[in-house]
Amino acid sequence: MRQRLYEFDDIRAFAALSVIAIHATAPYVTEEMTGFVWNQLMRYAVPLFIILSGFLLYYADRKKGTVHYGQFMRKRLTKIFIPYVIWTIVYTLFKMREEIADKGAEALPDVGGALLSFLSDGSAFVHLYFLIIMFQLYLLYPVLRLWVKHRANQALFVSFFCTFLTQTWVYIHDITKWGVQIPQVTRFLPVWLFFFVLGMYTARYKEGWEAWLRRNGLLVAVCWLVSIVLLLVDSRITETYGASIKPTVVLYTITSYFLFYYICMGLRRWQKQGEGFVQWLSTQSFLVFLLHPLILTVLRILPREYGDDAIWDGVIGMLGLFTATTGMTLLLTYIISFTPLASILGGVRAGRK
Repeated sequence: MRQRLYEFDDIRAFAALSVIAIHATAPYVTEEMTGFVWNQLMRYAVPLFIILSGFLLYYADRKKGTVHYGQFMRKRLTKIFIPYVIWTIVYTLFKMREEIADKGAEALPDVGGALLSFLSDGSAFVHLYFLIIMFQLYLLYPVLRLWVKHRANQALFVSFFCTFLTQTWVYIHDITKWGVQIPQVTRFLPVWLFFFVLGMYTARYKEGWEAWLRRNGLLVAVCWLVSIVLLLVDSRITETYGASIKPTVVLYTITSYFLFYYICMGLRRWQKQGEGFVQWLSTQSFLVFLLHPLILTVLRILPREYGDDAIWDGVIGMLGLFTATTGMTLLLTYIISFTPLASILGGVRAGRK
């Protein structure tokens, strides 16, 4: 029986809420200091999901001699490809709802053309690029697994150099306009490669770095504090507060990963293992990720439609928007989990692990 890693339930559940927070606070970063700080504090979210994916894949396969490439691809790509197609259709229809309402059937060619374009690059909505990244990482996983298995330090160093160099290039171009712009940069594999390899690396050496963490928790906390200060200063001075592709985010993500794991190791679980809200949210985190921008956008549109724009103003409005988005997303996720639609929308059917 496979051992469940409860620390990763905690981290994945927290990362799911962190992604919601990034999107909910985005309109406030230039208006409210609280919004700016909260938004930057959550910048680890997407890279952290990639680290967790690399860790859990490698850890599940750690005792296998080889991974059957075709079987792996069918399982993993099917798991994200079907939800990707469905949610791309949903967000395309949502984006083009006014044109569809005005033109009716005459809008179908435009909708079809937009859908094909969105499917090719994950641009139907702000978050779907993540699935394009995961497609690429899954395609490379069997090769990366062998690399980490036989030359782990080399894999970690090379992937770090690749990601850090690419992110630095993007960062410098964003603030100076110097150099060649990388097209579709958020979908560019080298930008994210290190995080996936880091997850695999820490899965291979899990016992060793866990023991190190237990002895050096204070050092990790200090490093985390330094990294978030650097990120806040960087974002403020360079006005790159909307970017998650920059060197300070790489550093902040690494320290956040180890700090969160250290904290989760020390938590006394207040529920029976295998039950409770945290594990449920961890299990349904992919559906939460895919669904929440739709809920958030609807919540922001409705007040404008009914002439009450002020409802989301200020810090109170920001907290209300985050709370409402989170609550409605979790409620709909819970309802969907009891239907046959759960798996094709990215969730897990209730009663299944």
